[in-house]
Parts: sequence; structure tokens; C-alpha cells
Amino acid sequence: MSKTTKPEAMKSLQYETKALDVTDEGIVTVAVNGIGIEDVQHDISMPGSFKDTLKNDIAKARWFLNHDQRILLGVPLSGEEKEGNLIMTGKMNLEKQVCRDVFTDYKLFHECGRTLEHSIGVKAIARDEEDRRKVLIWKLYEYSTLTNWGANPQTFLVGLKSGSTEEQVRDAVAFIRKAFEQRGYSDERLKNYDMELNLLLKSLAGGTIVSCPCCGHQFDYDSQEESNFTTEVQDAARDWLTYTARGEARRYMENFRPEVREQVISIIDSLKGTKETLTEKSITDALAFVRCPNCWSRVYRNDAIINESPADPTEVKEDKEPEVVEKNNPVPAPSASFWAALNDNIKN
Repeated sequence: MSKTTKPEAMKSLQYETKALDVTDEGIVTVAVNGIGIEDVQHDISMPGSFKDTLKNDIAKARWFLNHDQRILLGVPLSGEEKEGNLIMTGKMNLEKQVCRDVFTDYKLFHECGRTLEHSIGVKAIARDEEDRRKVLIWKLYEYSTLTNWGANPQTFLVGLKSGSTEEQVRDAVAFIRKAFEQRGYSDERLKNYDMELNLLLKSLAGGTIVSCPCCGHQFDYDSQEESNFTTEVQDAARDWLTYTARGEARRYMENFRPEVREQVISIIDSLKGTKETLTEKSITDALAFVRCPNCWSRVYRNDAIINESPADPTEVKEDKEPEVVEKNNPVPAPSASFWAALNDNIKN
């Protein structure tokens, strides 16, 4: 087994991680990385790969919030590889309000048997030449506590996505209410949690609270100005359902101007993205949209947090190939589908 010493670019690695211990003095011990597990970037941290950096670089390592170098949470005290994980222990600076907020999150999650997510900033120094996925030596620059989802600036306690069940939303409401019993949160953080709670309660009461599929931002659909596709696109999308049932979708789509065809396909893809059974109602709901206040992406009524509709006897079901689920990746890998084939055939 040979090694390469050519340094690579720094990268962030995120795993299913957990907080192992939280003390009142601000000492937090967390598992920030898995050992011997292939991650979504296809790297495998081999046993001993952090040994040198924990010895030589721990004094220079940093502990950030959401990889934001402007928000230093505390100082890493020590690290070790133990029981298949990279374990880091750090002390938070409880003189800073942002640290007190995150520390209170840690205590709340720990008390409720949940965990915040973590990610590390590393650079691969040496890899196995025979299997380049295997990293033999890492250089650790920082690790981060994660409270945001992607590009979403909101700080959520629960990361509900569209299509959640009513029971999941009720559990989330109970968890947020538990947060108000904790001491240490700033007024700003409590205000954010109060907003989140009100959105979830409104969703349970029948309101259309949506989650942006691009950035995760949650908001009231009806509070934003709704936009519509042109009449030509709307009629084409509705008729498409009938032609699909006849097995003539491709021939039907080829009759449209490219710009109309592209918009109809975007409507179809938005429904496929929610894995919703296609019905006349679901297509009608997809003919109008609002813009996400955060990232300006299109958001449809079908992106509602609670989106449980009764089965429609006229529904058209897509023949699906088995999905391939990547290990340690909570998101199913995309499978070949009718829609992908339709896109490719039309574009070609």
C-alpha cells in the first residue's frame, strides 16, 4: 500500500453525528466524523488518518458555527479516534450570546435524545494509491456545529420538509415548546423559534405552509404574490395527463414550441420531485407558484409541509424502476424514469 503526499483542496465533510456529553461549564464532546465509512463525497477516513493532525494541529484548529469563520464558538481541547468516530472535545465561550444560544441548543437536544449535526473542514494529505477513496492522512482545520440547512438563513430547531405527516409536525411543535423551557436563549433566538412554532401551528390548522425545495426556507404560501403560467402552458399541462394515459405523451409534447415545452416539462418535473402521484388536482396546483422570499426559486402549493391528499381514482401512476439508495446518504439516488427519458428524447 503506497501513499501520495500531494496535498488536495480543503473540503467540508458532513456525517450523521451526535453530541456525546454537555456540561454546565460549556464543555461539549461530539462525534464529528465517521471512521471507515464512505461519505457522500466518496471519501473513506481510514483508522489512524487523524492521528497526526490531532497531535500536531489541534492548537491551530477552530470551532465555528455553520463553517462561518466570523462566528467562533469556542476552542477545541482534544480529539481522538474512538469506536469508529472522530471524537472532539471543546470549550464554548459562554461570554458570547451566540455561544449561549448554541450551548442551550445542545442541552435541549441532549435532554430530548436528539442531536445537532456537525461537519469538519479537512484536507487529504495522503491516499491509498490502489483505492483512492481511502484517505490515509487528513489535516484538520476546523469543525462546525450546524444549525442552518444549506443556504437557508433561518435557524430551525426542526428541519421539516414538504410532505411531512401531521404526526411529525405535532412532534416538532412539542419539541419547540420544550425549547421555551430552557434558560439561556437570546430574545432573537426565541423570536425565531416563536415564528417557527406559529408556522407549524398554522400548518396543522389547515394553512399552506411550504418549504422551499432549494433552500429550505419555510413560509406561508398565501402571504406571497402568486404567479401563473400562460394559458397555453396551463392547457398543455392539463392535456398532457390525458395523453400520458394513452401512451402518447412524447408525440404530444413534440408538437409544442420549445419554450412552451420547456415550461410544461418544468411543471412535470416539479411534481416528480415531490414524488406525488399525478392527478388532475396536483397538476392544477402546479400551474401557479410563488417566489421563495429567500432564494427566489419557484415554490408550489405541492411543497406544503403537510401535503396529504386522498387518492384520486383518475390518477396516473408512473412505472418506476427500483431506486438505488446510497449508504449513509439520507437522500435516495435518482433513478432512470419516464420523465428523464422524455427530456432526453425531446432535447435530442
